[in-house]
Amino acid sequence: MWRSYSYPYVTVLPVLVVVALFTIYPLVYSVHLSLYENVLTRPLDNDFVGLQNFREVVTGFYFWRSLWSTALFAVMAVLAVTLYGLGTGLLLNQPVFASALLKVVVLLPWAIPAVISGIIWRWIFDGDYGVLNGLLLASTAIDRYVPWMSNTVTARICLVVAHVWKQGPLAAVFLLAALQVIPGELYDAARIDGAGRWNSFRFVTLPYLRATLALVLIYETIVAIATFDLVYVMTGGGPADATAIIGWYAYTEIFRFLNLGHGAALAIIIALLLGGLMLLYMRALRWEEVY
Repeated sequence: MWRSYSYPYVTVLPVLVVVALFTIYPLVYSVHLSLYENVLTRPLDNDFVGLQNFREVVTGFYFWRSLWSTALFAVMAVLAVTLYGLGTGLLLNQPVFASALLKVVVLLPWAIPAVISGIIWRWIFDGDYGVLNGLLLASTAIDRYVPWMSNTVTARICLVVAHVWKQGPLAAVFLLAALQVIPGELYDAARIDGAGRWNSFRFVTLPYLRATLALVLIYETIVAIATFDLVYVMTGGGPADATAIIGWYAYTEIFRFLNLGHGAALAIIIALLLGGLMLLYMRALRWEEVY
């Protein structure tokens, strides 16, 4: 009797230990760091400061500047990735020539590590020897090389393009999988009722894609706000902090200013921000009605 009762708990115990070791403990330790003064240049000063780290971070100029950069990047990146994924999914759902090869080509960028993707796009957008400038110059679209990464507007656009190239394939795969389970009879019935392509897409395709679109929006919002690797490789937060999103700000607090307390406070703020956004997404999209 005791063995049969305890068997389920014993089987999940190794998983719980792994989760506690790699998830719960780092989270608890981050909360601990955020409540104490932890500056590596002053290793003996570890006084309890309560919420002082949070107050210093939130009242700082760079926090609000990074928050604005993060919001701007997230809006552009999430919209671009969603539209790219939807368009690519609709294309791959058609009986096009060499569709299997096209699916592999579309998915390939997602398999490339983010750091390598950043290096590739940094070379493409380089203002001195970039491929983009070379092609535009050869086509006489420009008469001299353009420093794409040195302008605040174009630097943000370059970062979004690299992000879409990296994250778009996953969104396309999700939406393609959802498109392939829509019954064809619904489109036949819509055509019989006189619906064109737009009305078929609006009243047949979109309702079936609602749950998948919600998943894509939530996931891509998390990825966009937590983006760090592309910023680190491509722009380093510049120019003029235009791409210094909040993940980059947390990195600079920890690894440049060696302030672990501020970095941990920023990490917790990012987690709370993401949690709030997820709740807003679920409410706005009426998550309970999707299922």
